[in-house]
Amino acid sequence: MSEIQKQQEFDQKNVQFRIRLEQLQEDQLAIRKEQRYIEEQQEEFFQLQQQEQAAYNFVLGNCEVEERAFFEERGDESLHLAKKAQREFDEQLLQLKKEERSLFEQEENLKVEQQTFWKKAEEKDNGA
Repeated sequence: MSEIQKQQEFDQKNVQFRIRLEQLQEDQLAIRKEQRYIEEQQEEFFQLQQQEQAAYNFVLGNCEVEERAFFEERGDESLHLAKKAQREFDEQLLQLKKEERSLFEQEENLKVEQQTFWKKAEEKDNGA
């Protein structure tokens, strides 16, 4: 194999490493954006849930005694649904964190693979 072919092969392999690394980093960025979006949704949901609970408390303080049980039940149901939604947000964030960790591991493995490739190429050059 000629020196030019060796260099072209080396360059091509380096381009492949760079492309794979860039894709992993883009995927990591997309996950971080998704995490921020979910966290923003959580905050908005929390604010709405606080307002809703305040409204139920106001109604409970101002309703007729015979209506009280109805509004208490609605408020309890709302609180239950809010806790369920919060668990779903938490599960989504946990899944995204797992995916992000996997992408970081893939990136590290790819960097090790790249370093190994470079060392082997250097050894071939020095041994030749």
